Amino acid sequence: MRRYLKALPLLGALFAACSSPSPVDEIVSSNLAARGGKERIQALQSIRETGTATASGGRIARVVREIKRPGLFRLEFSTQGTTSVFAHDGEIGWQVAPLQGQFEPQATTPETDMAAGADQRDIEGPLVNWREKGHVVELLGRETLPGGEAFKLKLTLTDGAIRYDYVDVASHQIVRSDITRMIRGRPVQLENTFSDFRETGGLVFPHLIETHVKDRPQILRIAVKKIELDPDLDDARFRLPR
Repeated sequence: MRRYLKALPLLGALFAACSSPSPVDEIVSSNLAARGGKERIQALQSIRETGTATASGGRIARVVREIKRPGLFRLEFSTQGTTSVFAHDGEIGWQVAPLQGQFEPQATTPETDMAAGADQRDIEGPLVNWREKGHVVELLGRETLPGGEAFKLKLTLTDGAIRYDYVDVASHQIVRSDITRMIRGRPVQLENTFSDFRETGGLVFPHLIETHVKDRPQILRIAVKKIELDPDLDDARFRLPR
């Protein structure tokens, strides 16, 4: 009996260690709180973001991104009198790409589907309930970015994609995200940085997004001008026109 009594403090410490949040959980929780809170994020049913994209060389396009539960996605680029569309209805992806000579909506293959990423079509982002979604999140340490120190998280998504999110130590916002996307049938490693965070309807979003291919100088800058929360989006907008 004395042996059991002596072991009780050790068992209590063991259970306390098992029940305490992991560093990954603490970082994710701080990020969700900085974004406006998990409850508000999960209450969001649809979103429309409108902005202007400026490419290296001064080319400008109007950009509209729409996401709706569950897993509906549509991205439009309008420039030079044409509109490119990359969309996914939750089951299949399709696109219209006039600048590539494709003027009619066509279904895409997994190798060419720019809208197929599990993280792109997730309106709340992959970190919300990441275990339940089947993702794996690992803390790789800290890195010094131009804006300061950031935690580096490795996300292995359910579709097999690997994404690296950098969570700013001070603001707890994701200030950079690196992922490989299939573009025109080829894997391309993209580095995305986020800044100019502002609040809309109780949620916080970046209003400046800069994207570039790793080891290339060209940068695509997207300045978000308007964010609409829970707009009425017809499901037909996401489906391949017949």
